[in-house]
Amino acid sequence: MVLNREIVIRSEQDAYDTLQLASAGKLPEHVELRFEGWPKLEIIVRGDGYHGTINPSVMHGFIEFQKAIYRTFALARYNSTNVNRLTQDEKDALELWVKVDVGSSRFTVDIQALLERFVEKAGDKVTPKSLVIIALIVATGYFGDSSFKNYMEERRLTRVAELQSEERIAELEAKRYAESLDVQRMQILADAVKDEPRAANIREYADDAHRDLVRSVRKAEESSIGGVTIEGEVANELTKNARRESKEIRLDGRYRVQVVDASQIDVFKIRVRDEESGEEFIAMVQDDSLDNRNKAVIRRQSGLGNPCC
Repeated sequence: MVLNREIVIRSEQDAYDTLQLASAGKLPEHVELRFEGWPKLEIIVRGDGYHGTINPSVMHGFIEFQKAIYRTFALARYNSTNVNRLTQDEKDALELWVKVDVGSSRFTVDIQALLERFVEKAGDKVTPKSLVIIALIVATGYFGDSSFKNYMEERRLTRVAELQSEERIAELEAKRYAESLDVQRMQILADAVKDEPRAANIREYADDAHRDLVRSVRKAEESSIGGVTIEGEVANELTKNARRESKEIRLDGRYRVQVVDASQIDVFKIRVRDEESGEEFIAMVQDDSLDNRNKAVIRRQSGLGNPCC
């Protein structure tokens, strides 16, 4: 809902409706984003040893989730994947506070305050429109039920294709995690990401965080994450082979070429420096996106007439 240039998000559907409006350029130029009653991250774990306590496995899941939030903020605020760019004040502002209910293992996290601090801290580096889109992509990608359900569904389909045991295949084929509404919402999310380069990697980071949460409850009899009930054996099955892999990262900005390496036939490798932050990294440009004439221009403009060895 938009009222007096203030966007109030009270539900997941509000978030997706606003995301569509923002992507289409139908919001006022300057708006403030506020979350009220949504989102919430709640995890319920059942089984021996899960009574008002947090064990190392669950704790590790939250720690990895925290790291993913830091990486996402680094992208939004600094256009960098290096979490070391964050100040201690920024890390403190984005810290997850996990509440453990007495007498059970119900974990809840104050996400509304975290997202509002995210918006406040990142606001001076992106346009108002981009800030709204990034914040809503973070909210829906990390904490939305639809995003988590789609992650679970993708893992289910992947494991069915990998398994040899007909019994295990039958067990997973009997389950469904994502409904048509969840799939439609993922398309809205994908469309929003297309026009916001700094958000291009958020969903992948969110999927990594989801994987770590599911992996953290493998030893429980049963758990509930994002409204999805997961048996311990199923959590174990779905996280098999779900390893963190290196991913291509898109960073938009002004960069100066420092070193050119054309020693490999199929890869044109360059070291570049971010003109704004001074941060350096290696980028690989594939042959099908850059011809030899353009490579020669890069060498001349960088003052490096010959490729390095």
